[in-house]
Amino acid sequence: MSHENRSPVLAVFDFDGTLTNRHTFWRYIRFIRGPVAFWGGMLLLLPRILAVLLKITPLMQARRSFIHRFFAGLAISQESLFAQKYVNDELPGYLRPQALRRLRWHQAQGHVTALVSNSPENYLQQWGRSVNFDIICGTQLGTDGQKMNGEVVGEDCVGEEKVRRLRQQLPGLDNYHIYVYGDSSGDAALLAIANAPFYRNWY
Repeated sequence: MSHENRSPVLAVFDFDGTLTNRHTFWRYIRFIRGPVAFWGGMLLLLPRILAVLLKITPLMQARRSFIHRFFAGLAISQESLFAQKYVNDELPGYLRPQALRRLRWHQAQGHVTALVSNSPENYLQQWGRSVNFDIICGTQLGTDGQKMNGEVVGEDCVGEEKVRRLRQQLPGLDNYHIYVYGDSSGDAALLAIANAPFYRNWY
């Protein structure tokens, strides 16, 4: 009997570039703020962008500046409505059919499925629930009263943090036979714990 047959099975999926064919977060920002405000904000953030390209500023540090610029002061109720509309109207066009087929295969086998991504949970939770993921972990954006404060709660959900967040949701992680699907260096820590790692491929 194989290890997979003796153990419960977990299938872990990254989101951007794995389940989707493009990055979704900056497109979400453009969606909620509109093209004029988005590109105007990008111009103001140009020094940050150049610093990342020149490897002066880490990408995740610069990303927090983007989050503060575009989310601080946005009403939570308004952002939630934008998230639902984005999930319904925009995300379907970004999804990889072969990735969804693989997800459905795991679900048909009765495997536990987890979506672990650096994308914000604001829309990741809504989309993940719509396709019946058991576990959903993403970067968490901060709030203050009835508004978003433009901060990240805790760590960005990337690298080792992906594994930590998954263990937090699934304390018995080491007992599973694990499939992991990822497409970037941000998924390396997840791929390293997999019994069946899939990097930029499905079978």
